[in-house]
Order: sequence, then C-alpha cells, then structure tokens
Amino acid sequence: MATLTRISSAATAVRVVCPTLDHMVTQVRYRKTINTRSKKHISVIKAKLLSVTKWKAPQDTRMTMAERCGLREERLQETVVQENPLRDLMAKEARNVLETSGMVAVLHISDFSGPDRRVFCAKLKESDITVRFWSNSVAGLAVQDTPYSTLTTLMVGMNMYAHSPDPQVAPLLKVLKVTPQVSLLGGLVDGLLMSKADMEHYAQLPSMEQCYGEVVSVLSAGVGQTSQLLQNPLQQLSRNLQQISSSA
Repeated sequence: MATLTRISSAATAVRVVCPTLDHMVTQVRYRKTINTRSKKHISVIKAKLLSVTKWKAPQDTRMTMAERCGLREERLQETVVQENPLRDLMAKEARNVLETSGMVAVLHISDFSGPDRRVFCAKLKESDITVRFWSNSVAGLAVQDTPYSTLTTLMVGMNMYAHSPDPQVAPLLKVLKVTPQVSLLGGLVDGLLMSKADMEHYAQLPSMEQCYGEVVSVLSAGVGQTSQLLQNPLQQLSRNLQQISSSA
C-alpha cells in the first residue's frame, strides 16, 4: 500500500512509498506566483524555429464575381463563329418558311415527352399547321438582317415553331388550351409581330369570308336604295301622264 507524507511548509511535496517497487518517489511543487504581465524572453533558436514553422494562409486565387463577368465578356468578344454548313442549311430552310407562311407562332415547351409531342403535332396538322423544332442559334441566324428580326425577342429558352400558309390562329389556340405543357409567346401574323394577347384578340375577329359577305350585303343594300330613289320620279311621272291621258 502506498504511503503519502508531507515534507515541509515552504513547498508542497508529496512522498509516495510504493512497497512493490521497494523505493520512494517524491514529487515536489513549490508555491510561486505566476507572472502573467511580462513575457519571458525566448531563446534565439526557439524564435527561429517558431518563425520557420509559423502557419501561412494560402493565397486566395478565386476570382470575384466582377472579374468573372469581365472575363466571360472578353471571351465572348474573342469567340469566333465557326462555319457550320448544317446550321446554315437549317437557317436557310427556316427563312424560307418565314417568307412563305401567313402565321409563325413561337411556342415555349416544358416537360414535353415524345408521345405528347406526337399527339400535339397531329392535332395541329388537321388544321394545316406544321410544327418545326429549331434551336435559338438557327432561328436567330434565319431572321438576321430580315424584316423578321423582331422575333429574336421571343427566342428564350426551349422553343418550337408552328407555321401555316394562312393565319390559323383560332385552331392553334384551341389546341394550346388542352396542352398545358406548351405556352404561346407570340409570333408573326401576316408579317406583323404580335404578342400572346394580340393573337388572342386576332382569333376573336371574324373570318375574311364573313367580312366579305357583310361588305357585299352593305353595298347591295345601298345599291337597292339608290335604284329605288332613281325609279320613284319615273314612276310618279308615268302615273301623272296616265291620269292626263285618261282625263283627255
């Protein structure tokens, strides 16, 4: 069994006697005030060791957002457009479609699977409306330096284009009403750029045949009234002559 013995009052010491090791172990701890106000000078060797082993933060090589935007702008300016024969051919075809179509609608698609796409195209085909899938780069190249360049404001995101020889706006809106995956952005109708609201208003207008019929009916009514006004004096004159002849 170990025995603890106090040595003196000047210092706190503990003497431990361990019978198993057959010798005494003495631990002495002196009561001394700790100096916390002034630093103790370290040796030169230790100072050199601390300066050598001092941790240095790595240099931050990340660019700021302003630098990134400026670098991206410089790269875009330095980018040279490479020749792409397939893209030029598709742009030429798209330009021909724009020039020969009475209506070109820009449609935005989202989560549009293959079967839904085929059903949508088949419904529009019944109204003589054809659907084309062109990338924004091809469509932008097709309308470049043309009267249709205003369409570039609608070329955002994933789009497809519906065109027809005649303005078939009402059948298009009817199919879009039952297809929530496709939304109308706008388009060209008879060479005029229209928004979605303009195309909806255009669809409510009567057809050309109905307008022609109304114009013909108005003109016919005017002609009938004119002929009646011209015939009234002649009829009155003939009645007067008959009365004179009968009285004579």
